[in-house]
Amino acid sequence: ARVALAGGSGLHWRADGARIDTRLAMAGGGMPQVTATLAQARVGAPVRGTATLAPYRAGGAMLALDRMRFSAALDGATRIETRATLSGPLGDGRIERLVVPVEARWDGRRRLIVNPGCAPVAADRVAVSGLVLSGVALRLCPVDGAVVRIDGARVSGGARVATARLAGRLGGTPVTLAAQDATLRLSDRGFVLSDVAARLGSAERVTRLDIGRLEGRIGGGAVSGFFAGAGGQIANVPLLLNGARGTWRLAGGALTLNGVLDVDDAAETARFQRMAARDVTLSLVNGRVHAAGTLYEPSQTVKVADVTIDHQLSSGTGAADLRVPGLTFTETFQPTLLTMLTYGVIADVRGTVRGDGHIAWGADGVTSTGTFATDGTDLAAAFGPVKGITGTIRFTDLLALESAPDQVATIKSINPGIAVTDGVIRYRTLRDTRVKVEGGAWPFAGGSLTLDPTLLDFSQPAERRMTFHVRGAAADQFLQQFDFENLNATGVFDGELPMVFDDRGGRIEQGSLMVREGGGTLAYVGDLSQKDLGLWGNLAFGALRSLRYRTLGVTMNGPLAGEMVTDVRFTGVSQGKGAKSNFLIRRLQRLPFVFNIRIKAPFRGLLDSAQSFWDPKRLVQRNLQSLIEEQNKRAAPPAGTAPTGGVIQPPASGTVPKTRRD
Repeated sequence: ARVALAGGSGLHWRADGARIDTRLAMAGGGMPQVTATLAQARVGAPVRGTATLAPYRAGGAMLALDRMRFSAALDGATRIETRATLSGPLGDGRIERLVVPVEARWDGRRRLIVNPGCAPVAADRVAVSGLVLSGVALRLCPVDGAVVRIDGARVSGGARVATARLAGRLGGTPVTLAAQDATLRLSDRGFVLSDVAARLGSAERVTRLDIGRLEGRIGGGAVSGFFAGAGGQIANVPLLLNGARGTWRLAGGALTLNGVLDVDDAAETARFQRMAARDVTLSLVNGRVHAAGTLYEPSQTVKVADVTIDHQLSSGTGAADLRVPGLTFTETFQPTLLTMLTYGVIADVRGTVRGDGHIAWGADGVTSTGTFATDGTDLAAAFGPVKGITGTIRFTDLLALESAPDQVATIKSINPGIAVTDGVIRYRTLRDTRVKVEGGAWPFAGGSLTLDPTLLDFSQPAERRMTFHVRGAAADQFLQQFDFENLNATGVFDGELPMVFDDRGGRIEQGSLMVREGGGTLAYVGDLSQKDLGLWGNLAFGALRSLRYRTLGVTMNGPLAGEMVTDVRFTGVSQGKGAKSNFLIRRLQRLPFVFNIRIKAPFRGLLDSAQSFWDPKRLVQRNLQSLIEEQNKRAAPPAGTAPTGGVIQPPASGTVPKTRRD
């Protein structure tokens, strides 16, 4: 290098010291070209001046300094003020035209302090690990008293940005970044950001990521750290991510995350409850997001589904796949923990569901499909307990729980008061918690029971109507299923049972059963004695050993869980074979008897009450169960919810009815 001094009054040496007043020029030796002015007010005073440096280049880096002002004392204490412009490598990326005001203080020995006050900083372009930011403008304030502090071999200091707003691209995807507080530490090359808001993709399909706290460190050609309090949404995916925490790494243009988070429904009215996602992995490479994890119901820690998500940021298209290997409902784990859409519709579910779902999104919107199956599931519904549901349902809109037409379920038994077994229901689920029943059929007492097509709306409190038709039911087979050992009957019945369900429960409106032409018989075959009933009681029951009727009609009105009014009308009564007979009975039979019997009793307890007269242990069984159910009924519904589907009929009534015959 060559240094030349010229101009001014030059260098002066005196007995008390030296003074300088000249211009300096330096070049060569691989050093930048420098021109400077040097001046001292007096001997021993600080040397002051200005300097201009030509841009300094080394490899792919460049440093340019504006005109510098400096002051250097004889003990070496030096102060420099200028503005630096830097370009060059930054990790695996590069920075272009970073403009930084510089205020440097050097003690002439081992201590250097740079920028002890706040200053504006700007950069044309910053690229690191695939992230490219343009037009960067920030205000840097020092950490620990300086942006850069060098004390011998120890480097410390750092910068803090109160508010940052940046824009750029990640791969080919538009990106905006904002943070309320960002701090960079030089001691460990670490940084902390608070209230980070990242937006990726175009405005119409933006991916949102908000992070409460983001910590990281630059080193080894990568940026990595951990995050907490994060949430967001991937483009048009109808899922909200909350409470995320874990680790992250940005290297070679690839962003990877590992952690846990919560998943909520993005719909205005949530269709499913919050899920906890565990073992979550997410990668962002070349504008493609890939995520995977396992969903759990958080209160019971029950595994619900395995989920994978793929999304292309540039096109805004992607898909999510859900696999449910086997979700088992128990006494403590019910569907309402997954979705409130079942609240007031079904309860007390026992069984396992398995299946898979597929959600896709793009410029044309969101589609979702799924197939789920169950074998032998039991539950309680508005119309009574249901056992042994088996079937597969195919959803055409999984998020709205809308299925294809003609779904089929086989049901072992339904008991709205009279048990029916081995039935088949054809149905279709519709959006807004509606079910279109396309028909149902059961074998019933030697005949059949069929259900008319109907639409059941569970979205709001309203009447839901179901009409059942009885065809060819044999009286003897009907009584057999209830173990009426003391009654025999014959006759074939047809009829109609219109049922209405609303927020007050279920009821029958103008239900009717009518015996077919030819009538039938009714006989009491129990044992009675004079000690039991006395002479006239035994005489009456003797006549009831066998009755033949030509017509018999039954009309039913009333609630399934309350007092049902049942009217029975016999006509054309005569004594059948095997009945006891005497002069009085034979004379009475010549009269045109018509029996009108009205029974008022809780419908579902009536049959058990009749059986309990000769089987008292049934009373113990029923009342014990009713006490348990009454306690369960008093349990409050989940907080913030209100029943919309109506009253769920319990598996069995614990009521012992009182009957009145007129």
